[in-house]
Amino acid sequence: MMCKVLIFSCISAVMLMTAAYGAPLSTEKVQLLRALIRDLKLLEKSKDKIHLDLYTPNENQECSWQTLQCYLAEISTLENEIEDEDVDNLQNIKKNLQSLMDLIPPSTGCRICEANKKEKFPAFHQELSNFLRSMLK
Repeated sequence: MMCKVLIFSCISAVMLMTAAYGAPLSTEKVQLLRALIRDLKLLEKSKDKIHLDLYTPNENQECSWQTLQCYLAEISTLENEIEDEDVDNLQNIKKNLQSLMDLIPPSTGCRICEANKKEKFPAFHQELSNFLRSMLK
């Protein structure tokens, strides 16, 4: 009987820790996040060449799917503005954002992309990079 109590106590403690600190990220999600951060670093050199205003989400982790969806839509608008050497990089970013979205369940109560403030590309780039880094934690 004492053994059962001990086992259930350990299981409860693990469940509480998982709820408090979040479940560990899957290997696939970590790899996608790292690839996205690397690709964004490569796109950084184009910051001064892109003169678009882009919807720039500033959401919390509960709205990750909608935030990624907004970033994906705005990345698509960059395709006409981007230099030839960055096209492949941009396509990798789009593909990886879509793959990341497939791993995250949509949530409710989050604002639509157009409700976010429009920012110049450098601020958009910085916010996206920060958001992806925060997902790694």
